[in-house]
Amino acid sequence: MQDVIVVGAGPAGNNAALSLASQGYGVTVIDSRENIGDKLCTGLVGEECFRRYPIDPGLVYRDISAASVIAPSSEVVRFETPSPVARVVNRVAYVSSFADRATEAGAEYRLGHRVVRLDQCKDRVSVVTESGTTDARSLVLATGFGSQLNRQLGLGEPSDYVVGVQALVQTDGVDEVEVYLGRDVAPGFFAWLVPTQPGYALAGLLVRKNAPERFANFVSARQMEGKITELVDKPSCWGIPLRPLRKTYANRVVVVGDAAGHVKPTTGGGIFYSLMASEVASETLQQALREDQLSANRLATYQKEWKSLLSNELEVGYSARRVFEFLGDSHISSLICQAGKNGFVSELAASPDVFFDWHSSMIGKIMGHPTLGSVLRLVNPLLARMAKPSGPTEIFVPEPAEEFSPEASMAETGTPV
Repeated sequence: MQDVIVVGAGPAGNNAALSLASQGYGVTVIDSRENIGDKLCTGLVGEECFRRYPIDPGLVYRDISAASVIAPSSEVVRFETPSPVARVVNRVAYVSSFADRATEAGAEYRLGHRVVRLDQCKDRVSVVTESGTTDARSLVLATGFGSQLNRQLGLGEPSDYVVGVQALVQTDGVDEVEVYLGRDVAPGFFAWLVPTQPGYALAGLLVRKNAPERFANFVSARQMEGKITELVDKPSCWGIPLRPLRKTYANRVVVVGDAAGHVKPTTGGGIFYSLMASEVASETLQQALREDQLSANRLATYQKEWKSLLSNELEVGYSARRVFEFLGDSHISSLICQAGKNGFVSELAASPDVFFDWHSSMIGKIMGHPTLGSVLRLVNPLLARMAKPSGPTEIFVPEPAEEFSPEASMAETGTPV
């Protein structure tokens, strides 16, 4: 019987396996996919993530120190920082590098095995696949968003999520990240062009409904502009949680990564937060395994510690996300126009308090800025609280304009999750 079974070979699962195997614990990683890291993602990694979890420089497509935001009114505001704040990496190879190091440390990988059931027993967890059963003293659930295994354990699922769609495209003249806003593009969210290798980019968007149709329209519009010349592969959809699970632990089990909702609600990025949460999970398990104390009460420490690290970012980011969904195109265009004209963009880009992976400080600066705050008060008096100096935790979250049903949304898009 192994010490730990990790279900899911994404960033969180592989890093947990690496940490535990490096400490001498017996680890088995099980994933239904044959190719590790083969998941949709823009591959944008912030500098802090890059420093803490290094990658072979040969797998870096380009450094990012500038991006353009295109408002619904077609107003373009360009952000530029003195030095790179992120890098576009080969996401598949980056995630695989964690698995390679985990294997060298002694972890065993079983790929192409789909987990169909989890059984919690008094002294073990049994993981049942289509080809047999594997037992372990504990389990790290890193299955990504939408897995039924969370529900089997009685942990439910994140209460809110969005649908992402993305494809590799050939481009002409796209050398910087471009972000597109507007209800005709991605209502309440955004679309992107992220250049990778010369002449290629990842095109995608986040949206609650009609993701494939929205994406087709976005690509068509960029083709008419001459920016996209050809679709390289078929677009794919996936689900992204916007809220964390209320409970990320059970007897002998911890949940990490997308499965736990460790995702930035502002952008949908999850690599850095997943890696950090997996470190917390592995440290908690190491101590619990040494003590042979693996009850839910003992593993509750894991949730307390990852919340101490990430909860403020997740809450502030989600509040800002809901406010953004509430704004109309004219409101968004006005804010972007004001930000571009009064020097705030340069001020924000040069601020030592603003980081690629930590958004609460940036949100606080936007909400407390005198010019943008006045614009927000003109947009809607209910949003005036956003500009109060009490901080981003005071953001007012309005009710959505229409009821959102995750089940209906996913059924409508036909998205496999």
